[in-house]
Amino acid sequence: MKVRLLTSLANRLTLGFTLLACILVAIMLVTLHHSLNRFTEDTIQQGKQQLAEALRAQLEQDAQLLSRTLSSHLSIPLYHLDLSAIEKQLSLVRQHRSLEYAYLFSREGRLIHDGSETIPEFGLAMKSLTPLSPEADLHFAWHGRTLHLLQPVMTSSQRSGYLALGVDFTQALTALDRHGEVIGASAEATSENTFNELFLIALLILAVTIWFMYRFCRHQFAPLQALTEKSIAFGEGDRSVRFGVTQSGELGLLGKALEQMRLSLEQSHRQTTQLAYLDNLTQLPNRHWFQQSLERLLELSRQNQQRMGVVFIDLDHFKEVNDTAGHDMGDLLLFEAAARLRNLLMEMDISAPDTEEPLLARLGGDEFVTLYPDLQHTEQLSELARRIAQTLDEPFLIDGRYFNISSSIGITIYPDDGNSSSEILKHADIAMYAAKQSGRNQYAFFSMQMNHQLQQRIETIQGVRTALDQGHFHLEYQPVVDLSTNRIRAAEALLRWNHPERGLIPPGLFIPVIEDSDLIEPVTQWVAQQAVRDLMTLQALKPGFAISINISGAALHQESTRDFLTDLKQREQVPDYCLSIELTETSMIRHLDDCRQTLKQWKDAGMNIWIDDFGTGYSSLSYLHQLPIDGLKIDRSFTRDLKPDSSNSLVATVLTLAESMQLQVVAEGIETDSQLECYRRLGSRYGQGFGLYRPMPYNDLKALLETTDEVHTATS
Repeated sequence: MKVRLLTSLANRLTLGFTLLACILVAIMLVTLHHSLNRFTEDTIQQGKQQLAEALRAQLEQDAQLLSRTLSSHLSIPLYHLDLSAIEKQLSLVRQHRSLEYAYLFSREGRLIHDGSETIPEFGLAMKSLTPLSPEADLHFAWHGRTLHLLQPVMTSSQRSGYLALGVDFTQALTALDRHGEVIGASAEATSENTFNELFLIALLILAVTIWFMYRFCRHQFAPLQALTEKSIAFGEGDRSVRFGVTQSGELGLLGKALEQMRLSLEQSHRQTTQLAYLDNLTQLPNRHWFQQSLERLLELSRQNQQRMGVVFIDLDHFKEVNDTAGHDMGDLLLFEAAARLRNLLMEMDISAPDTEEPLLARLGGDEFVTLYPDLQHTEQLSELARRIAQTLDEPFLIDGRYFNISSSIGITIYPDDGNSSSEILKHADIAMYAAKQSGRNQYAFFSMQMNHQLQQRIETIQGVRTALDQGHFHLEYQPVVDLSTNRIRAAEALLRWNHPERGLIPPGLFIPVIEDSDLIEPVTQWVAQQAVRDLMTLQALKPGFAISINISGAALHQESTRDFLTDLKQREQVPDYCLSIELTETSMIRHLDDCRQTLKQWKDAGMNIWIDDFGTGYSSLSYLHQLPIDGLKIDRSFTRDLKPDSSNSLVATVLTLAESMQLQVVAEGIETDSQLECYRRLGSRYGQGFGLYRPMPYNDLKALLETTDEVHTATS
């Protein structure tokens, strides 16, 4: 019988639980008994303490009341030094058995009266009779069970003496101690009775619990075994397992918990997958999702012999938003751009064949990509690109500010432009760069020629880095001439690249690449430093001579460029208004508020601000009133259209406008005598162009300034 009892798992569990329960109950009862005793002791102690504090507080109030009352009765007699009246008042107080002493001191702290007839301690100092020292108001202190009080006696708001009282409260406090002992004995008896009752209840609960545990193990072991088998199957990968059981109680809860765990694991798996394939900022799918989707749709297109388009989108001028408004504002703009693109694709019903979700992803930074499955006509991609450009070209209102960006879009088609996903995406990226190089805010289809252009761009960027490191750059200067006196007044610094193998590189081949890369800042700083060094040398030859440098839109909105130019002028002690900054209209208007702050800083530092290529940018001229501008440089396209026998009203209008706003004007692109005469007749003060002087090295400019101030006559 004993062996059979122990071989049953249910019985062994019951026996083990019984032993464990007995041990736990014993520990609980011991702990409870100790806790009750500790609680009773703490309660008694706190009760005694609170009663003592309350009694002492009441005794202090009574003693203070006695002190204040007696001091008010003694104020007049003390003032008149009426010892009989003082004795009468103090003797009445000394009748109390609990009063140890009652002293009346003079203002100097000498004893005047103690309520006795002989006053044996008359004239003694206060510190020898009472432990308290004089203060501005009543104060008191306990010494043992005696309360000492010292009360100033006031007569007509003047202190005339002090009243000292010593009250012995031994009798009251002793009675309080006896009362506390009675309360403690009663509390201990109550605690003992409570423990006995809890002990009996614990034994009863233990017996009932053991019985129910026995029944539980007998009836619930089979479902537990089933849950165990299901758990093993689930762990081996069987996702059809469900852990729900019909039993209630702990096993039912265990089944529910296992089922919830299964659901949570599946949900966690879905969330992990979502995090792996979702962009946190825009809530669009990320590069990983796009790679898998592109592979899947390419395979589907192969099987169905379909064409598919890939549209690569890059936001133009997004870096300027980050530089001028901060990355938080840039993140908000990216989120809004993503929402616009998603809504557009939903509106055009361009989605995945199986999920009907828009095939749009953010690859990183300001780059997005979308897929066009089952492409029927190339014009469909052109229409999509036009709609994307139109959508992103609309101003963004973010946090009360308007931002203008555009997009450069590259398009590739499977299988026309490649077969693998990496090849297709690479060609879309190349096409996007081609669109950006063509002037931005447009789209371009991939062609094999673009591969060569991309390679040229990479070689140009590498060459520019080498040129900066090894000194292959130099500056040439094109003079600006006063048309009324034929004297050279200033010069414009122009960057030139003398390649050690390819010779002189045309500026149009490398400057756009620099402006569209991270090299714009170091190149701008190099040009500024070199121009300032040359300018300071020329100041000794021709004081007041000015040199202008061109600042691109990419560098204009960089705070580092703004501060660098300001610090450079101050550090090199460049004379005021001898260093000029030339900017294009487009670069200023794109972020007018931030540009205004930059130009103001340069203007305050003593630099001239000129608008280059005036007339080719924005039609609105309101910004001329908003920015600290010194002059305009009329674009060479207006110069080419000049005719001697015409009114040339457009150029005349610009000159009239500049004169009314007190702005200087430089006519660019003067190449012929007829153009020169037209500008002189129209009243232009300054001119610049090949017909006057071609760009020249610094040494040639210096030699020219040393020999002559006369301008060469241009040929027709």
